[in-house]
Amino acid sequence: MLRSLTVDDFFQRRALRNTCTQRSPLDDFFPQASEIIPGLFVADLYTATSPAVVKELEITHVVSVVQKPDWRYPRNIKHLCVPVEDRTDEDLLRYLDYTVPWIRDALARENGRVLVHCVWGMSRSASVVVAYLIAARSMSLDEALRIVRGRRRIARPNSGFMEQLKVYERVTRMREAQEKRRREQSEREADLDLDGLARRLGISVSVLS
Repeated sequence: MLRSLTVDDFFQRRALRNTCTQRSPLDDFFPQASEIIPGLFVADLYTATSPAVVKELEITHVVSVVQKPDWRYPRNIKHLCVPVEDRTDEDLLRYLDYTVPWIRDALARENGRVLVHCVWGMSRSASVVVAYLIAARSMSLDEALRIVRGRRRIARPNSGFMEQLKVYERVTRMREAQEKRRREQSEREADLDLDGLARRLGISVSVLS
């Protein structure tokens, strides 16, 4: 029997599993973890609180996109809470500038493996992972959604999150363009410094080229 990290009652676990089972007219999507890209998973609450699953997937970092998590992970697992509800008027955008770098740094660690979850692994957690792909993997919003839905077919950010992801994509591309201009400016200034140094030393610039 799989037990929660904090809840040992079998009936509580069974009730949680029922809560996290996404039902549709076509078929059921039972609790499970979906690997979106190597080392980055999206899951529901039932799966994310299963010690057996966390151990099997060798998870090192967990992002809980829920308002108030009432469970704890072992000390060797880094845990970040993003306190938002799955509502169209919820402000997810303001958390992304911290959450996305946190995931990026976690995956950059040796053997880093990240599990992002909400209740169903459908809207909130999917939105966070889409934002990560936009910023850290330079994907468009459409491409990131296609990747996430291709690995987890129930992924469906709510309409409010979709609008915020569109804003996040535009802001991210603007930041990238600004950073590119800054690097190019720095390179030009470095070239001018070298030219000036060469002239001060009486060295012909043409000789250096």
